Amino acid sequence: MQRPTQDFADRPPWTRPGFIASAALVLIVIIAAVIVAVTSLRNDDDGGSTGAPPASPAPAESSNPQDLPTEVPTTAPQAVRWELVGSLPVPVSATAGPTRISGTTAAGFTHTPDGALIAAAQILMRSSLGKEYWEPTIKGQFVASDDRDRLLAQMNTVDTGDVDPGSLSQIAGYQYQSYTPDTAVIGLVLRAPSAGAPQYHILSLTLLWRDGDWRMQAPPGGSWLSVNRRTNDLAGVIEWGPR
Repeated sequence: MQRPTQDFADRPPWTRPGFIASAALVLIVIIAAVIVAVTSLRNDDDGGSTGAPPASPAPAESSNPQDLPTEVPTTAPQAVRWELVGSLPVPVSATAGPTRISGTTAAGFTHTPDGALIAAAQILMRSSLGKEYWEPTIKGQFVASDDRDRLLAQMNTVDTGDVDPGSLSQIAGYQYQSYTPDTAVIGLVLRAPSAGAPQYHILSLTLLWRDGDWRMQAPPGGSWLSVNRRTNDLAGVIEWGPR
């Protein structure tokens, strides 16, 4: 059943008008599709197995913050494999994590820029699947806050059941926007499905080092729209994603 039109400020991102116009159909697309749901022409402007834990454990970390790496790499992480969680590919690194993978969550990321990047991708994508994924991920791997509670409440109002994998966005790249051992801000680039020229969104994701792991900070107001930027300009973006 088609939902009535709302103001964007009140709409979850997966129901915002996107790139492919249809006069008769509205696709409800979850977070990983970030703003690629479709409505009408008048609005068009606006995966499988979870796999096993990495074969090699993450390296031991120094207890001295001054010994932690702070220089962000200029090339994509090496030795990364992409495994399907549901219909979404997520990165797994033998050196950066995760080291603990359950049926629905992934944790144990190194206290490094690469660890923050892998965590950002894993946590966001797992927050995009059905309730058995997003609920434990948001509750356990987001920093507790009012914004997190708003995000949880919003997710409970949206059908995050099975969707056509072809309608989901895929990770296409990233850029470190800032990094310290306590806080990483990473622009994760998602490529939206489009019949024409590629369309991209950059989600500015904030991760905080808390309780021995990277945890995501919920977007302001619990709305992914607040940290999303639509663009065709990938200057400064490092290409990265499943092949």
